[in-house]
Amino acid sequence: GHIVKASEPVVSSLLNFLFMGELLHPMVYLSLVPIIGGVGLASASELSFNWLCFGAAMGSNFGSAARGVYSKKVMSGGKIGKNMNPSNVYAVLTIMATFLLLPIAFAIEGPTAMLKGFHAAHAAGGVTFLWHMLYSGLFYYLYNEVAFLALGQLDPVSHAVSNTMKRVVIIITAIVVFKNPVTPLGVAGSSIAIVGTLLYSLAKNKFKR
Repeated sequence: GHIVKASEPVVSSLLNFLFMGELLHPMVYLSLVPIIGGVGLASASELSFNWLCFGAAMGSNFGSAARGVYSKKVMSGGKIGKNMNPSNVYAVLTIMATFLLLPIAFAIEGPTAMLKGFHAAHAAGGVTFLWHMLYSGLFYYLYNEVAFLALGQLDPVSHAVSNTMKRVVIIITAIVVFKNPVTPLGVAGSSIAIVGTLLYSLAKNKFKR
């Protein structure tokens, strides 16, 4: 899953061309290769494959890239409403997504199953579970809001590169905080991805259109 998700910059490049009409220099696209390969190597702790996971990961790629490209296009238009800065755009999208997904969630699981699952989790975790649920929701919202603030300053492809490099940061953080074992493959992949990000930045600055 993580390896397939590392290809998000490629999907973002394609959608950016289709919807924004922006075509970057070939060297900029070529610099994406070490980023994708490096993150793939760093994430390759379990090499298994099935079509369902591949389809789900690619669907996630297209969804994430399409959200970034479309949001950037909307924010670049300049006529989307009063006080619609990146933070408020994300807040409005979150509210709209909630209203769209609630009927689907009720149709698939139903209120009874949701309450049953909540009570089971609360019985097992108690107040700690409630705090973890609150922290998880808060930090995930803040993460996405910061991502939209970054999107306001970057083009969709650069934003996708940053999102991909996030996986390397997570791997390094897990090593430092949780004392996860360091594998040669992980070190090599992280190093390649970091160098690839530097190459992307240099190529982007050199071949500005």
